[in-house]
Amino acid sequence: MNRTCRQCGVPLMTDDVAIYLKLVTRGAQDFLCIGCLGEQLKCGREPIEQLIQYFRKSGNCVLFR
Repeated sequence: MNRTCRQCGVPLMTDDVAIYLKLVTRGAQDFLCIGCLGEQLKCGREPIEQLIQYFRKSGNCVLFR
């Protein structure tokens, strides 16, 4: 699967896709990288990275296992 950010074109990592699915919509077919998602949500990159760590540590979300 060769996915790239629909806004800036950078290759997406699994965390980029997982957090987009978690925060935006589970049915997404195209995605934003963490940086562009942070811009869209007007919160920046850091809060999104903190959420990723939270979901990974909690062990409750199948997207971050």
